[in-house]
Amino acid sequence: MNQSEIEQVALRLSIPVKFVCELCEAGILGVEDVPVHEHVVERVRVSWTLREELGVNLAGVQVALHLLRIIDRDRRLLAKGAGRLD
Repeated sequence: MNQSEIEQVALRLSIPVKFVCELCEAGILGVEDVPVHEHVVERVRVSWTLREELGVNLAGVQVALHLLRIIDRDRRLLAKGAGRLD
């Protein structure tokens, strides 16, 4: 993400630009997140919530996001499997 995209995400979520930069520096957001899609904005929103409301550090945020991706993937797989049973 470049500085302009970082600022857009921060503005859209009303969070500090510095926080989005920290996510980039920690590898939670990366260069491949361009253009900025809804899933990227959602990751930043969840990261902010974990950090500010629950006090989770960036390593914890990274683990939580990874687990959420696994849960989402498994839900999609189950939904496809359930569709085949009908």
